[in-house]
This record gives sequence, structure tokens and C-alpha cells, in this order.
Amino acid sequence: MDRILSGLPLAISSLFELYEFIIFIYCIMSFIPALANSAFGRIIASAVNPFLNLIRRFIPTSIGFLDFSPIVALILIRLLQKVVFLII
Repeated sequence: MDRILSGLPLAISSLFELYEFIIFIYCIMSFIPALANSAFGRIIASAVNPFLNLIRRFIPTSIGFLDFSPIVALILIRLLQKVVFLII
């Protein structure tokens, strides 16, 4: 049981980092329309858009044609990660 609990922070941290990486890939794909419209792009968008839409609903993150919701999302993920590790 101790081995499981000692590996739990590493697993949680890896999941947070994976989601941050997926958001980063989503941002890069926004510059390449062919990639964003591919099956891979739709999978990435389906993983990221619910969280980004939640942020967009509560915080106005668009200035002109620039959308800052991925940056806000990355900041929120880091804060959530710190809160989770304070609880653990």
C-alpha cells in the first residue's frame, strides 16, 4: 500500500503535465489549419475545448483575433496542481 501512495504524486503530476502538453499541441495546431481539421486535430480539440469553453464562459479572454484562454488554462492547471499536492 505504501508503494502505491508513494507513486501517486508522480502519477498525478504526469497527468497534469500530459494535459498541459495537449493544450500546447492544440495551440500549435491553430496555426496549421490542415492539421487542426484532421482526425488527430479533432481528438485534441475534443480533449481541450470543454475546459477552454468553460474558461471562455467566465473570463473574457479574447482580444480581437487573439484568444488567451489556453494561457489562462495553463495557469489554472498549475494552480490546481499545487492545491492537489498541498492536500496530498
